[in-house]
Amino acid sequence: MAASSPDQWLQLAVRALARRDRTTDQIAKLLAAKGASPTQVRTVVRRLTSLKYLDDAAFASRWADQRLARMPMGRARLQEELLATGCSESIVQATVGASYRKVSEQDLAMQVVATAGKLTSPQMLGRVARLLNQRGFGEDTIETVMARIGNVECSIV
Repeated sequence: MAASSPDQWLQLAVRALARRDRTTDQIAKLLAAKGASPTQVRTVVRRLTSLKYLDDAAFASRWADQRLARMPMGRARLQEELLATGCSESIVQATVGASYRKVSEQDLAMQVVATAGKLTSPQMLGRVARLLNQRGFGEDTIETVMARIGNVECSIV
């Protein structure tokens, strides 16, 4: 991009934010990829932050809430995905803590189990345990949920 004026870089960043919510890191990388100098990137990021268009903590909170609603997952997976958005470690830790104060990790794991279908065989139970592991649920949560499922299965038979 041949943009050199601060207003052009700012307009480019605002257009990107209008399309979807982004982190400071994502905007900085976008501007750098388009040819903005490090000084221009810092200037635009400071301006967007002062206008409250960029707020990584608010982004992380919204993103985590939406992500957990669409695809229940454990702490490890949520943390990994948030870090991949470019949020700082401190923001990620605070967001993950707040997210799991709102909703129980076991409840989220049970939502995953509910979508897995009938658990009629030991192989299916093994698949569910692997799915929970892939979704970032910890061993304690998986063991608790699998015990609950086992008790339900035993009481049905």
